[in-house]
Amino acid sequence: MPRRTVVFDNNVLVAELAFPDEPLACVALAESGAVEVAVSPALLREFAAVLRYDHLPLAALAPERRAEAVERVVGFARVVEPAVRIDAADDPDDDAVLECAVAAAADAVVSDDYHLRNLDGIAGVDVLSRKTFLDRRADRE
Repeated sequence: MPRRTVVFDNNVLVAELAFPDEPLACVALAESGAVEVAVSPALLREFAAVLRYDHLPLAALAPERRAEAVERVVGFARVVEPAVRIDAADDPDDDAVLECAVAAAADAVVSDDYHLRNLDGIAGVDVLSRKTFLDRRADRE
């Protein structure tokens, strides 16, 4: 089975890396090499910023633990620099996800953000919920 390239929206990364009770399903696929993950510098900056939010369990941890979460993503992801601006989503942060996906020639964006999922894909890139992405992976295996 060919390896797919995906972009994990930060809500997927935050859910799996900042909430201790959340299974590391998407992150585990990335770390095992089952999927290639693309990320942009803008998405990494946003991820680092979100990890400092007060309502996240990881926010209570030392800054070096938050930095480790960012480094973990850098360790399994291919960093791409978007060359095309996209203004398709209601939220500018969502545009950054789409720009990354186009730059990486990704097969899919994995996001639990309803704004992104309502776009029904863009430039040939599917937008899938985390559950749908994982269910499809399980069906292939």
